[in-house]
Amino acid sequence: MSYANISAVLSQQDIADIKTAIKTIETKLPFLVVLTVDEKKGLFKLGDKSVSFVDDALNAAKNFPNILPNTFDTAEFEKDTVLCNVFADIAQPLAALSQKVDDTFTAVGSEALGEALQVYSYVQTAAPITPGLQPIADQLSERFKKQGVRKVQAAPAAK
Repeated sequence: MSYANISAVLSQQDIADIKTAIKTIETKLPFLVVLTVDEKKGLFKLGDKSVSFVDDALNAAKNFPNILPNTFDTAEFEKDTVLCNVFADIAQPLAALSQKVDDTFTAVGSEALGEALQVYSYVQTAAPITPGLQPIADQLSERFKKQGVRKVQAAPAAK
C-alpha cells in the first residue's frame, strides 16, 4: 500500500487497550533483556539457517548423548532451543508491527510538523499586528533557538 496522508483518531479506550496489550506481552516475557552495543557484538547472530542448525544440533545431542561431555547440559540446551523457536515464530510479526508503528509515526509526525510549520509561519507574520499573539510566537520560536540564524520555510500545503 502506498503512503497517503493519514487521517485517523484513536479513542482513549483504544489507547488504553493497546497499552494493556503491550504490558501483557511484557508480563508474559519477564525474562526479556536489553543488550548494549558491545554485548551484541560478542554474540552469535541467528538467521533462519541458524535456527535449523540449532534444531539439528539438539537432535544430535539428544540422540547421541554419549558424545557430549558430562558438563554439557542438554536439558538447558533443549530449553534454549524451544524458546529460540518460539521467538523465531513471534519475532517476525512483532518486527512487522514495530515497522508499521515506526513508519506510521514517521509519516504522521511529518504531516503534523509540516502543518505546525505552516501555523508557525502564520503566527510569526501576524504577531506584530495581532494583540496577544506575540507570547505564542515567542513560545513557538523556542523550537528554533539553538539552530542559529536560519529562515524557517513553511511546509507546502497539504494536498
